[in-house]
Amino acid sequence: MDKPTTAAGYRPEYAQLARSTCLYVATKLGDLADETVVVGGLVPSLLVDQGHLPEGTELHVGTLDLDVGLALAVVDEERYHTLAERLRGAGFSPDRNEQGRPVRQRWRAERRRSGGRGRLRRPVAQVLRPLHPLSSR
Repeated sequence: MDKPTTAAGYRPEYAQLARSTCLYVATKLGDLADETVVVGGLVPSLLVDQGHLPEGTELHVGTLDLDVGLALAVVDEERYHTLAERLRGAGFSPDRNEQGRPVRQRWRAERRRSGGRGRLRRPVAQVLRPLHPLSSR
């Protein structure tokens, strides 16, 4: 799914799906959740209750995905591999670029659409991967 070019392109259910994904990912990361922080388009709706804004205030447009930052001083290469394994175990896989190559800092999950027909493929988590200076990978 491409990023909308206007606020009208962000449907409320996309942000709700990102919120539920955030909670799901947090439960799967377990002890690693303390080393992560939510960043990006989901943050405004987590900080400000969109249902109780002053009259005349526009709602935040929402988001299509979940962006997660890692504490680089805490997450070494081994911990990153643990995080990647937990994401895989939860049904996520590295995203692919236009050439079909894996993009390891971006993960996707396939979810069934309501009614069980077809699949909705969308970005779920964009993880900022720490680079280990001694790694040859």
